[in-house]
Amino acid sequence: MIKVPEWRDNPQAVFVNCLTVHEFPGHDEYIVQFQTHEGHFTSFVPKRYVIPDEKYMYAAIIADVEGGVLVDIPAETVTCGPRLKVLKSEMDSVLTLKDWTAKNGS
Repeated sequence: MIKVPEWRDNPQAVFVNCLTVHEFPGHDEYIVQFQTHEGHFTSFVPKRYVIPDEKYMYAAIIADVEGGVLVDIPAETVTCGPRLKVLKSEMDSVLTLKDWTAKNGS
């Protein structure tokens, strides 16, 4: 039986840890790479959604699914769309605003 996602009325803002963040010369984007259980992903993300020094990008948890959550990132990946499943076991690579504030003191 396929379980339907439990969509959140209010998406939760989060920060997704990136493996790499690189300038995209001549563009207002960064090339970011990140990983989930489904593999490595590359995306061209507008600069306003990336914290390059910390290697994080803004995202939002939009639904709860069996074993994890659905996360919308700010741009499509090269190989799939902007929505990815993140398992509960991978949540250490996703920081909530509260976690971010505790980590960075602001």
